Amino acid sequence: MAKIKMKIERDANEIKYISILRKEVNKSISEIKKLISNNDYILSYNLLDMDEMIEIEKIVSLLLKADAKVHLYENNREVSIEFLNNLIESYQDTENYMEEIDEQMDKY
Repeated sequence: MAKIKMKIERDANEIKYISILRKEVNKSISEIKKLISNNDYILSYNLLDMDEMIEIEKIVSLLLKADAKVHLYENNREVSIEFLNNLIESYQDTENYMEEIDEQMDKY
């Protein structure tokens, strides 16, 4: 299954990042701290699930506002935040297109 994963660079503001993550994910403070310290993936979401993509985009945005250095990976290849945003936009465009097609089919 295609996944998008996230890492955060360790720095002096780690406590802020842990606080943000603690509110958004189901992991303990010590678990989040250990993942950051070990440069491990903190989050992993399904790339084919638009709701999960929107969720990770929300978390990334909060972390970026707190000056976190966030790194996203697709299949162990680093990708940009723009990649994530484009993917979400693409899913939304596809969803809108499918709704339009459904509406047109209902007319006939």
